[in-house]
Amino acid sequence: MASKEYASELTTAFWFYLRKDGKSVGEKEVYKEIKDRFDRAKNDSELKLEEVVQFANYYQCLKFDNNEPQVSLESWFKRLRRLDFTTCHIFLLNVYYDYEQKKLSLENFEKILRYLESYFVRRWFAKVSTRSLGNVFNNLYREVTKDNPDDLAEKLRQVLGGYEKTQIWPSDEEFRKGILNTPVYASKGSNDRVKLILESLTDSLSKEQLNKQNLSIEHIMPQTLNSHWKSMLGANSAEVHKQFLHTLGNLTLTGYNTEIGNKPFDEKKSLYLESNVSLNKYFQQITIWNAQAIKERAQKLADIAIQVWPR
Repeated sequence: MASKEYASELTTAFWFYLRKDGKSVGEKEVYKEIKDRFDRAKNDSELKLEEVVQFANYYQCLKFDNNEPQVSLESWFKRLRRLDFTTCHIFLLNVYYDYEQKKLSLENFEKILRYLESYFVRRWFAKVSTRSLGNVFNNLYREVTKDNPDDLAEKLRQVLGGYEKTQIWPSDEEFRKGILNTPVYASKGSNDRVKLILESLTDSLSKEQLNKQNLSIEHIMPQTLNSHWKSMLGANSAEVHKQFLHTLGNLTLTGYNTEIGNKPFDEKKSLYLESNVSLNKYFQQITIWNAQAIKERAQKLADIAIQVWPR
């Protein structure tokens, strides 16, 4: 990591530490606030330093590969990073402390991570702005623990479920609508978030372990339409292409991406069915790929997604 990146990461670690108990601190005020806290600590400055180091270690486990000794937790942390959902680390610093102090079981820690992932994924598909997330996670631990709950995971579920407007945890119906209509693939930039979504859906259908590094995102209706595809899509092919190209219903995983391109659907289908990706077994009975077919597949994917990311 370059020195500039290192300094930025260190600033973020301190910034999240300062905000974990509900205090609103601007990123530019981080080092002044750290100094003020040490000034106020006076004779307890050594204890304060130990606490800062302790929470910096938690941040390191959350943010970087190979720092978390518990394999299952590292898997969850990696998923949050792939989703580019690190604002929740503000809340998770306190959760990690509870876990380390044996106040929270591994099972409940994983439940918390599942709910947080669901909160983000559902909001992403429902196109809810991320602007409010900083404020949500500044205050979330305080909200969840204010009644001293016996079950932190269940209380988190209740608190998130009670949010409305910009803080909302979208319902099954809102999530489904987003899966049908929201373009999630970006023509430029990283699509690892989309790949994780598709991997999660296929994992839920089979216990078979795939080498996912060899897989890439495939557009079933291709990004460039030739005469074959225009004919299959019908008279309003351009409109269908614009509306559904980057939605989840038109995306899958394959190891043949560069070979498939904009080949006819029958040829694509043959390659899908040769793959070990359980998500692609769906195409066995499909003979035409058009707007209706995309919507029907999106409905099926939504059925699975609601189970993978429960509310």
